[in-house]
Amino acid sequence: MGKQIFGETDGIRAKVGTSPLRPNILKGLGVAIADEMSLKKILMARDTRESGIWIKDSLAEGLKSKDVEIEDLGVLPTPAIQKIIEKSDCDGGIMVTASHNPATDNGVKLFASDGDKTTDETELNIEKRFFGLELDPDTDPEEQSFVDMGADAKYVDKYAQAASELLKLAINGEESENYIKGAGEFLMDSASGAGYSFSHVVFEDFGFEVKNIDVEPNGKNINDGFGALHPEVLAKECKQKGLMGIALDGDADRAILVDEYGRVWNGDRIVSMLALCLKEKGELTNDTVVLTEYSNLAAIQYLEAKGIRVEKVVVGDRAVARKCKELGSILGGENAGHIIYLPWLNGSDGSFVALFARKIMQEKECALADLWPDYEEFPNAQLAVSVKEKRPLEQVQGWNAMVAKAEEILSGRGRVFTRYSGTENKLRILVEGPDQREDEQIAELLAEIVKKEIGDEH
Repeated sequence: MGKQIFGETDGIRAKVGTSPLRPNILKGLGVAIADEMSLKKILMARDTRESGIWIKDSLAEGLKSKDVEIEDLGVLPTPAIQKIIEKSDCDGGIMVTASHNPATDNGVKLFASDGDKTTDETELNIEKRFFGLELDPDTDPEEQSFVDMGADAKYVDKYAQAASELLKLAINGEESENYIKGAGEFLMDSASGAGYSFSHVVFEDFGFEVKNIDVEPNGKNINDGFGALHPEVLAKECKQKGLMGIALDGDADRAILVDEYGRVWNGDRIVSMLALCLKEKGELTNDTVVLTEYSNLAAIQYLEAKGIRVEKVVVGDRAVARKCKELGSILGGENAGHIIYLPWLNGSDGSFVALFARKIMQEKECALADLWPDYEEFPNAQLAVSVKEKRPLEQVQGWNAMVAKAEEILSGRGRVFTRYSGTENKLRILVEGPDQREDEQIAELLAEIVKKEIGDEH
């Protein structure tokens, strides 16, 4: 039997107040997590969702009942807690976040003692323990006011010092040729999320004059019109001011860069740029990168033409990281902005991507725009269809015939890719080919077949 509480790609995620995001369930999960992971000390953090406070407290209640010592890091990006776990003497960590989802959602990401996301086996074992528990009676969460006290200096210092050592960039104005002197103004859009304060301070430590373009978090506005899912706001500002910028998502593990011309760099372009620079220095192990099925065909062809082998996985930064390890590669990513650089972290880190790019800019004495990978993306159409069940698509009436017809229309010039979301009841449809209108028509026809059979209109 597959997982029933944890998702297939990225921990727990649900609408706030629905199962498993209920106080009694979360307390029980805290107990099961403590037992399965043999916890003595754990670190906890959250993003800027108002619900994160009571979700964290409910989990903590279960953990404390098993005598687990908890260090509360407050509001912090997901990759920051991962790096701090790695550098700390603890048994693991919990991040309360729903990443790029709206404030009406929340979730839980779980990490082992080395900072890596927990394995499927660990999550299945936690569920087995949980289902063997007798839960407390269900209650509604107590309302709490949103509080974000800003970035704690000791956590910023631990993270920044680790990044400084790897990138060989000095911090805090140290007298060194590696300090980014006069880096100028740097625009940041944190999606009113976990990076709003933390990443801002980190960038300042490395010499940037940082300006946030997103609004201050209030517990309800995370990912609301800003961030990695809405880079057009940042792009307009960057173009007007001739500055580089970065858009993060709610827990700051995604990065979308914007250059001085206002051009948006998705994950494919970022990986392509990093791959070429690493290959040039002889640091791209096995001359291989890992991308996902959502990567644009043009990016794959561009990399292959440069002598870089591309391996693909289905989806998820966890899957990318695992494939990188398997192949002995150090670099990979998702088009959506998850970038894996294994010498830094076995997961994606939006803030680190900006620092890495700035390091390359310093070495080459150029602007970000000068590093633009010169390829034109293939048009594509992407749709997400809400479904009431995740029935195998070959069992959906008319599906196989429509896919065959789509492939005939594309006739080797493109592709159709579909998958059920690992965190939501949705089918994701991607059609990629040379004609945008044709792509959209095929995607709509596929979506209509799914809606008719298993669609969920609510």
